[in-house]
Amino acid sequence: MKPIRIALLDDHAVVRHGLANTLAAEAGFEVVGIYERSRDLLRGLSEAPADLLLLDFSLSPEELDGVSLIRALRVKFPQCHILVLSAHHDPATVSLAMRVGARGFVGKGEDMTQLVKAIRKVASGAVYVSTDMTYRLAETVTSVVRKDVSEAPGALVQAELTSREQEVIRCYLTGMTVSEIAEKFNRSIKTISTQKTSAFRKLGVTSNNELFKLNKIIGLR
Repeated sequence: MKPIRIALLDDHAVVRHGLANTLAAEAGFEVVGIYERSRDLLRGLSEAPADLLLLDFSLSPEELDGVSLIRALRVKFPQCHILVLSAHHDPATVSLAMRVGARGFVGKGEDMTQLVKAIRKVASGAVYVSTDMTYRLAETVTSVVRKDVSEAPGALVQAELTSREQEVIRCYLTGMTVSEIAEKFNRSIKTISTQKTSAFRKLGVTSNNELFKLNKIIGLR
């Protein structure tokens, strides 16, 4: 059988190289790339394709990471399965990562046998979430369903932008200000600001720079 080609992205050198050495010694695994920065990963995967990417969800502030990076990877490398390895192992983060394209999620507190199991499962095309997290996600969904949507607007946010949020982001990317967008669509400045904030949250960006960086990589317009 062909070995599973694995690429790693983590901004901590000890974690990065420790994982690489451990996984390289595992039967049927081949580590084809070890990356510290997301831009190096995006370039490296073009030169050395991987079957599975082991991805740290949260990187340094200047790096494209989290939801934005997963989206970019799904567009540029749709055949590469993404397994997130993160210290942020809570239902909200897991749900968000899986919704935008990750195929599995492992907390950094889990042992190596679980990580190896997750890699084999995700590489085979299946989805991996630990049994404990599956129950926690189910509990979260149940509690949300019992609430009225108006009482919990942030709990049911979908990955896709609404048509009006898309309009705002497209205009914003052309260089228009919030005031100019409000005038164009005959909406209040407050409404446009709210739609922009909501779009940012769904896209996984927290600043103008991150939005333009995401647009440069995958194209939002």
